[in-house]
Amino acid sequence: MFHGSLPDSVQRIMGDCVRDWKCDDIYIGCSGNFTIERMLKGVTNARLHGNDVTIYSCLLGNYFAGVPLEARFNENYDGPMTFVKDYMKTDLDIVTVVLLLSKMAVYLGSKPNPHYLRMIDAYKAQWAELFEQTKTKIEKAGQFLSTFYAGDVIGWVDEVPRDQGFICYPPFYSGDYEKMFKVIEEIIAWTPPSYDMIDKDKIFEMFRKLTEREYFMFGTNDELAEFSDYLIGVAQTTNRGVPLYVYSKAPKSRIVMPSQQVDSLFVERLGKDEDIGNEIKIIELKSENFRALRSQYMNPYIKPGSETSSYGVLVDNKLIGVYAFSASPTLSNWDKHIQTPTMYLLSDFPIAPTKYKRLAKLVLYAALSLESKMLAERITNHRIRSLVTTAFSKNPVSMKYRGLFRLLNKKELPGVEEGETDMSKIYYNQGYQLNYGAAMGEWTLAEGLAMWKKKHSQTGGKEEQ
Repeated sequence: MFHGSLPDSVQRIMGDCVRDWKCDDIYIGCSGNFTIERMLKGVTNARLHGNDVTIYSCLLGNYFAGVPLEARFNENYDGPMTFVKDYMKTDLDIVTVVLLLSKMAVYLGSKPNPHYLRMIDAYKAQWAELFEQTKTKIEKAGQFLSTFYAGDVIGWVDEVPRDQGFICYPPFYSGDYEKMFKVIEEIIAWTPPSYDMIDKDKIFEMFRKLTEREYFMFGTNDELAEFSDYLIGVAQTTNRGVPLYVYSKAPKSRIVMPSQQVDSLFVERLGKDEDIGNEIKIIELKSENFRALRSQYMNPYIKPGSETSSYGVLVDNKLIGVYAFSASPTLSNWDKHIQTPTMYLLSDFPIAPTKYKRLAKLVLYAALSLESKMLAERITNHRIRSLVTTAFSKNPVSMKYRGLFRLLNKKELPGVEEGETDMSKIYYNQGYQLNYGAAMGEWTLAEGLAMWKKKHSQTGGKEEQ
């Protein structure tokens, strides 16, 4: 029902700590999706108090606290969702509409294209059923907050009684949420709270204030040396995934590390000195196979994402590389740069060692092939026009993608401090972030192999990254 919840492992760490708190009230800053509050109501009898500033969280928070919403349909709105006015009769109706609109934000907030328009039409056709299902889930959640404060968390900390509990997992970046909130505010009129933009300096100052309390807890996506004495938990949900750090006063600490299921793919692989064959095909991989191959061949400093589907590329029944798609919705809008709808290329890599320095390009030829396009359309149940992906490079171009993909945009990264030893931070913060795109289906697998042999099958030179 809700978006972007904290992982269960972090919730367990927090819950174990709060069970020992001897306070009557717990205040939760930056409530977001109320993940912490919903977890706490199962582990403590303390009164819970939420806080946030966005239309999404404020309307939900006030509803969960039993406060009248004072929100209504925006009469100036004339887009495709005007019909929701008829569904906004009660506060429960309004928060139900808010949740459904947040799920549609990727389609409503982007430049229209045929796929987005079809998705909007599909939601409209199923709206009555989705509305009742979502409304029932919200009713079941109940009104579990004693109060909700719509305002700046930095100032709120000073108003909260010092002998009561305070928990905060603040956002360190806005991501795509701003677009989601803008879409909702176009449809629903409300009075937003006034607040100052939060930044890391303000967040750290708030953390320092919290450590002066008896009952406090805060979480971050970075390990903070300044607060090392209060580190009580570390959770990492996937191998090479981003660790989440929890700080508090507690007699014990916990580390939750991933248990990743892997399974070897029993397929012969192209040998170190072997010539590549002539018959190319794609096979679908199990997630366990993909994770095992990714751990073996992919740069270990790349943070892995969750694939929708993954594939092995075989030539003469010998594995030469792997790629994976993600069909998760995104607010990124490529209409100005490339034909849409798009599929996201989550991962692509060749096996190693082989004598071919540009084997990675053969994996890309396969990923862009007509056969691969059909697989992408089978996953999504709609037409796919293009493939998009993201690369991180020390240079303003990626040699691996150049020639096959078009550079859609690039962003120079902030760099890292001298002496930084975290290789993952170095990988993601040094050089350039490059977004690439290419049309799918312009050649078959066999044609792609022939083109690769003609242009890229040299065995000398530097491997392309």
